[in-house]
Amino acid sequence: METFAVTVFPVAKPDEWRAWIDSIASGDRAGAHRQMMRRLGIKREHIRHQASPAGDVMVLVWEGVDQDRVPGLLAGLVQDPQSEHERYIATHVIPDLHGVDPSAGPPPVMREVAAIET
Repeated sequence: METFAVTVFPVAKPDEWRAWIDSIASGDRAGAHRQMMRRLGIKREHIRHQASPAGDVMVLVWEGVDQDRVPGLLAGLVQDPQSEHERYIATHVIPDLHGVDPSAGPPPVMREVAAIET
C-alpha cells in the first residue's frame, strides 16, 4: 500500500485561500511548490475544501509520506523554512489564510482506528 498522510486545517479566508491554491497548482508559485514537495518527499498532493456550519476546512492528502512524519515535516517547514516559498507558507499562509498560530506546534497526531477491506 502506498503511504499517505491526511491533515485537516481550518480555512479562515476562503477567497484568498482559493487564490493561493490556484497559484501553487498552476500559477506563479507552482514551480516553487513542487520543489518543496520534492524536498519533503511528497509524490502527490490532494487539496480538498469542505464548507461546514462550523467553518471551512481544507483536507490535505500527501501521497508518499507516512502519517507519523507529518508533525515533524510541518514543524520543520514552520521553524526552518528552506526557501522564500516555504517562508511565505510559514509567515502568511498558515497564520493568515488558515488562521493557525504557527508557534502552537504541529497538528495533533492522527491515529488509525480501523482498516476495513471488502
